[in-house]
Amino acid sequence: DPVIVCGREWNPALQIVADTSTEFGMGEPLYIQFRYGTGFDFTTLKMSFYEGTLANKGPEIWSHDARVSEKMSSYTLQGRTKHSEFMSARELTRHKEPGTVVIEISTDGRVLASKQITLVKK
Repeated sequence: DPVIVCGREWNPALQIVADTSTEFGMGEPLYIQFRYGTGFDFTTLKMSFYEGTLANKGPEIWSHDARVSEKMSSYTLQGRTKHSEFMSARELTRHKEPGTVVIEISTDGRVLASKQITLVKK
């Protein structure tokens, strides 16, 4: 089953997101990985961020398009700042205040997976 995994740590040796959670401090690192299970059977995917909850999705904050291949079974979004540090939850989601954010993965207008995360002040 396609799944979105969010975490505070990235394990480059295993190419997986570790320390998974659904609640992140605004200043904590955030890594988002879409796991498909088998090789992708499509060539592009879109990762979109929305205000609100899964039950009441609000306006889109921003989206990221990526090219993928059948050799891949996961895609990881990990942003870097101008100083080559990994982006915080606030920076990666582009959500300015604490609250809930919906992450949605789609291809050709078809939603593959959705996940709700909560950003808190820490």
